[in-house]
Amino acid sequence: MDDAPLVAATAVQTDRFRALLNMAADQLRRHWTLVKFTLAGLLGYALYTGTLFTLYDSPFPFMPAKHTSIELGLFAHDDFRLLVGTVVAAQVSITGGFFARDLWVFTEWPVVRKPGWLRFLQYHAKSQVSTLGIIAGTTNLLTLATGVPHYISTPVGIVIGFVWNWVWESGVIWRRRSQA
Repeated sequence: MDDAPLVAATAVQTDRFRALLNMAADQLRRHWTLVKFTLAGLLGYALYTGTLFTLYDSPFPFMPAKHTSIELGLFAHDDFRLLVGTVVAAQVSITGGFFARDLWVFTEWPVVRKPGWLRFLQYHAKSQVSTLGIIAGTTNLLTLATGVPHYISTPVGIVIGFVWNWVWESGVIWRRRSQA
């Protein structure tokens, strides 16, 4: 029995697989900052959801009871505990996210020089929109308006916030220096 055709076919498949792996590795190298950005986002997600779980779903004695309504002047909120939990979770996530980006994500880029405090203020302002406006807003709106649980509505807001964050962080806060 002649095994030559089988060996040749296996060699071709092996070559194709190696070429595919090399292409994937090349893409990973080219987009490594985006990969690190995504991983830092996962850290932010863990900080956000961990804090929210701790404050909302755990029996914290200093937190209001679930589904306690509060009148806040211009609007009322049907779950003050959820509101407090999402705001605190946002701040924890913002602070951790800044340090992950500043100390790891954008370290390989030749960024425009600016003081760390200015980057932190820019990051914090951008994050107020994404974390408090987009993520916490989506979480509260979807949970209260449609009854979707917060562990489902939060990832919806995070996906929307991901795009906002990448545009602002890579294009403004840690913008690359021109190579001129």
